[in-house]
Amino acid sequence: MADIRAYDPAADYPALRACFIELQSFERQFEPSMPRPEDAVEPYLADMLRRCAASSGQVFVAEQDGAIAGFICLMARVEPDLDDSLEPYSYISDLVVRAAYRGRGIGRRLMAAAEGAARAAQTQRLKVGVLVANKRAFDFYRAGGFREYTTQLVKSL
Repeated sequence: MADIRAYDPAADYPALRACFIELQSFERQFEPSMPRPEDAVEPYLADMLRRCAASSGQVFVAEQDGAIAGFICLMARVEPDLDDSLEPYSYISDLVVRAAYRGRGIGRRLMAAAEGAARAAQTQRLKVGVLVANKRAFDFYRAGGFREYTTQLVKSL
């Protein structure tokens, strides 16, 4: 069974990088306009970690048999857009379980850690974004109690 623990920047960054590249490669099958993983990984992770720290958030990793099986990034207190709400909310910016480790409950355990941190941050809502075409992820979030809230549409020009 995987252990869920706090991300250690000194030891875990290469694994975080590998998780992102795997996810981005997978998601490009749904949305080919996404940048190449190797081009996006460094700036994306730098921005994710910066925003996570700015929101008093946390990154949790799942470690199994000495390897990082996945991670989740929680932005703990995000200030809302004024047309949305007046209260801060928590946001899952990333949830990745590497393909070799899927189907073992790791995603649910990572989500439980993030939900616990969101409750500790005393927010009332937890949000997550998902590509509509990624049906497996969409179904995972729905099964975890998330509901559709907004839909963003995109048109190529």
